Amino acid sequence: MHTHILKNTALSILLLGTAVSLSACGGGPRGPNGREAGMFVEGLGGGGQMIRPGPSANEAYSAGMDLKKKGDCKAAAEKLKPVAELGPGYENAQGALGDCLLPTAPGAPADQTLEAMMWLSRAADGGWTEAQGRLAWVYALGPSAQRNLDEAAYWLTIYRMNASMTRIGFVPMDPAQEAAVEKAVGPDRLRAAAPRAAAWQRKAWIPPAKTEQPGPEMRGMRRGGGRGGPQM
Repeated sequence: MHTHILKNTALSILLLGTAVSLSACGGGPRGPNGREAGMFVEGLGGGGQMIRPGPSANEAYSAGMDLKKKGDCKAAAEKLKPVAELGPGYENAQGALGDCLLPTAPGAPADQTLEAMMWLSRAADGGWTEAQGRLAWVYALGPSAQRNLDEAAYWLTIYRMNASMTRIGFVPMDPAQEAAVEKAVGPDRLRAAAPRAAAWQRKAWIPPAKTEQPGPEMRGMRRGGGRGGPQM
């Protein structure tokens, strides 16, 4: 009996040693290196998301949104931009940043409008519903240089199709604004936009690689302090 146990134990140790050797020599999956071990993969709507170590993005996002609600968009943008620049999983910050940068008075610098549109487009392409609705409004009724009724019809249709309207925390377009966009584009453009909108696919913006990539330390929290949700 004891001899049998000893033989089984020796065999288990031998097999374990062989498995470790194979893994070290490329016969098994590569373990994470030091940098990768500092990242937490949470998943964005099932798609996967890397969270980089560093200061909490939740705090920066919350502070930025509070400033935005108070009307201090200059200070809000400073808080939101580092979060938006993290890329996939932070479309909420990208959309809020774009909305905050969008000029509300005539004569604003053209580069500010272009930056606002860039962030709104990244968030909308990434599936953030609020940004899709806001982009539709900008193309329909925003600064004259950005107006494009075909694009407005396209994004309004995508916004209305987005299933993530059911997520907790979703903020719909103001009904009067949505009605104004629909009136501006007209039924013919909406019909023409439908096939293109039906073929829409999420395209996450990937930030350029950096030598060092500071970012939020989320550790199990969902993006935006739990305000995220399933994407279209």
